[in-house]
Amino acid sequence: MLKKKPLSNEDFLRHVRDYLPMDASVWNTDEKGKPCSCAMSTGMVEHHFYRFDAEAMLAASHAIEEVALEEANGFLLATMQEFKYFEPHRERYWQLAATLRDTRVIAKGKRPPRHGHLKFVATNHKALAPFWTVLYRGHHCQALLIGRQADGAKTFEHKRFDGFYTFNPGLIARVRRDIEEVLAGGAWWMKEFERLLAIDRTAKRLDAEFTRGHKAVESALRKLQIAGNRYEARRFAADLEKSLHRLKLLTGQLPNLVSAAHSRLAA
Repeated sequence: MLKKKPLSNEDFLRHVRDYLPMDASVWNTDEKGKPCSCAMSTGMVEHHFYRFDAEAMLAASHAIEEVALEEANGFLLATMQEFKYFEPHRERYWQLAATLRDTRVIAKGKRPPRHGHLKFVATNHKALAPFWTVLYRGHHCQALLIGRQADGAKTFEHKRFDGFYTFNPGLIARVRRDIEEVLAGGAWWMKEFERLLAIDRTAKRLDAEFTRGHKAVESALRKLQIAGNRYEARRFAADLEKSLHRLKLLTGQLPNLVSAAHSRLAA
């Protein structure tokens, strides 16, 4: 059983591994949102955006559901795109509804028959259509997984999702509020998701520039070592200044990039 303390990244990933098939994949993404490397081999962390395949998305979903069952209190909300994707998880959600004070499933299509305290919410809103979400708020543990479909696959097994997970109560509350506002007709997009995606892309762009700058400095220093007098100090300084120019330009743009990302929340 989990101790009565906030969920840690290690605890969460341990639960994920319990459900993760050998052939499931999670990719790191670059500053343009493109998959670039295996995330599971380097270690996943909260708040970072990843590209999940369907099996990995389900494994992370089940990890949060397992935490909810272990703590046995609180609220769980899931968005599943279409109700036809609910059927394989029916018994688990019956168990969740019998354990928690409130369990809701939101999706498009014909609602399944109500079962006990399990509530189904049908919606055709385009803002929620591409999202797969599992959100849990308990007395001690809180967790959120949210992903937006990144491809045009029609069958769930072939779908890919761009998203992240978090245990931060404030962030979880904001995502929940966005979902509720969309359902109530007061919002037309998932503001918090878009804001965090913009910040994630900015952070990855800055990290890429730092990496390039660091490699350029190392290259210039190696050239200075090897070339001897043929590579004069002033040429070294000029090459170094040129290589760092891109980084200087980006750092000058950072206040505007961050302000633009934050303005999405107020829009």
